[in-house]
Amino acid sequence: MSIADLAEQVRYSKSHMANIEAAHRTPPPDLPPLLDTALPSAEGFFTRFFPLVSSDSFPDWSRRYMALEPVANTHLKFSLSIPGLWQTESYGLAFLRLGLPRASETEIRDLWAIRKARQQVLRLPKPPFIWAVLDEAALRRVVGSTEVMRGQIRRLIEIAGSTDAAVQILPIDRAHGAIGGSLTLLHFDDAPRVAYLEGLLSGQLLESPDEVTNMALVYDTLRAEALTPDDSLAWLERATEERPK
Repeated sequence: MSIADLAEQVRYSKSHMANIEAAHRTPPPDLPPLLDTALPSAEGFFTRFFPLVSSDSFPDWSRRYMALEPVANTHLKFSLSIPGLWQTESYGLAFLRLGLPRASETEIRDLWAIRKARQQVLRLPKPPFIWAVLDEAALRRVVGSTEVMRGQIRRLIEIAGSTDAAVQILPIDRAHGAIGGSLTLLHFDDAPRVAYLEGLLSGQLLESPDEVTNMALVYDTLRAEALTPDDSLAWLERATEERPK
C-alpha cells in the first residue's frame, strides 16, 4: 500500500504521513489504532508500540517500563491511585493537574493524550490480563469532584465485570508491605517476569529473579488481604450509591 493510499484510509494528509514515516513528526495519539485498522496484518503493532515513540515525554526512570508494558501478557498491580490504563479522561486530567500544579493546560492535555494512547493496548484482539489490587483510599479520596469519582468507579465496575481483568479492594484498615508506593509485576510469553516500583518522583525496575520473587510475595500477601473480586465488585457498586449526588 502506498503512502497516498494509506493517508486516504486514515484521513491524514499525504505530507503529514510522509513526515511521520521520515521521523520528522511524532505520530498523534489517535493515529496508531487507525493504522492497525488499515493494516490488519500488523496485528495491533502500532497501538502496542506507540508508547515507545512517545517515551521522551517520560522521565528516564520510567522509560524501560514503558517499553515493556505493551508487550506483557499479564499485569499484576497494586496501586494507591487508579491505574493509568483504567483512568477515565476526567479523572486522569484532574489527577495530572494535582501532580503537576505548575504545568499549563496544554501540557496536561498532551500528557493525558499519551496516557490515553497507552490504553489502546486494552482494545487489542488479545489484550493483556490485568489483576489489580486497589487501596481503598484511592477510591475514597475525591479527585476532581464527586461526579468525576462516580464516573471513575463506574468505569471500574465495567472493568471488573469483563473477562480481561480482576479488581480487588484492599480495605484501608489492613496493613501491608507496599505502603510506600505502587507495585506492578509484568509477565511475558517468552521472557522472565519483572517488577516495577513507583513512588511520587521516582521508579525502579527490578529484573533480578530474587528481587522479583520477593515483590511477587509482597503482591501475594496484598491479594490475600484484599476483598475477593466478587466482594470488591459489590463494594464498588455500593460506593456509587453512597456518594452524594
